[in-house]
Amino acid sequence: MNRSAASSMAPPKRKNFPIRPGAAWLGHLLQCCLVILAINWGFQGMRGMQAKELAFRIGLGALLALAAAGPFSLAGLPAPLAGAAGVLAGHSVNFLLNGQFWVCARYCRAYRGRALCIERTTLDLAREIARLPWLTEAAFIGSRARGGRADDRSDIDLRLVFPPGLLGWWRTNWLLLRLRSRSLVRGVPLDLYAYDTPQALRRFDQDEPLLVVKDAGGRLHRAFPDRAVWFSQPAGAAPDGRPA
Repeated sequence: MNRSAASSMAPPKRKNFPIRPGAAWLGHLLQCCLVILAINWGFQGMRGMQAKELAFRIGLGALLALAAAGPFSLAGLPAPLAGAAGVLAGHSVNFLLNGQFWVCARYCRAYRGRALCIERTTLDLAREIARLPWLTEAAFIGSRARGGRADDRSDIDLRLVFPPGLLGWWRTNWLLLRLRSRSLVRGVPLDLYAYDTPQALRRFDQDEPLLVVKDAGGRLHRAFPDRAVWFSQPAGAAPDGRPA
């Protein structure tokens, strides 16, 4: 990237944490790129998850840890060390494939995003979500819902709602894994969660719009009558968000 392009890059914004540091040095430390990435590696966004997504995340982490511990044990490590190494390796793989690395990387000064890619990916995600017959509720929040053009530090805040039943739980969690893994490979900062019920969206600023991609049962519009607005309908989607 040339000097003029780099100079036009928006500076990293501050990362908000649920705790307020009492000392100035601690506040500066918490804004350090490596510290932000390390905290996200440790917690992996679990604080923002509800039961259905959290259960899958923990179960997947446990399976990855067990799978990783085997080779360490075969390599001759004692069982406790092999188990610890497996947990660390499984946790790291879960963070990369099912986490939000690029969302956190936006807080690093060296991060270089692509505004046009953000806008194109938003449209592509809307089309993809609209074509899933089993998924009934999805919406964008944050900067993508507020409108306007993306900048090089924008991300895509997408929220889904789990359909009922075990099959809905399974499909939604695998969709989350697939979309997050793809975003990692493509370098797209996708902030993606799935909630047990639409009411979880009340945790966000109620003065901001909710850009609805799918609302087959009308629950999003009933729960947020003053916020819910339809996304400009992607090709192949009916007005209620179901496949045409």
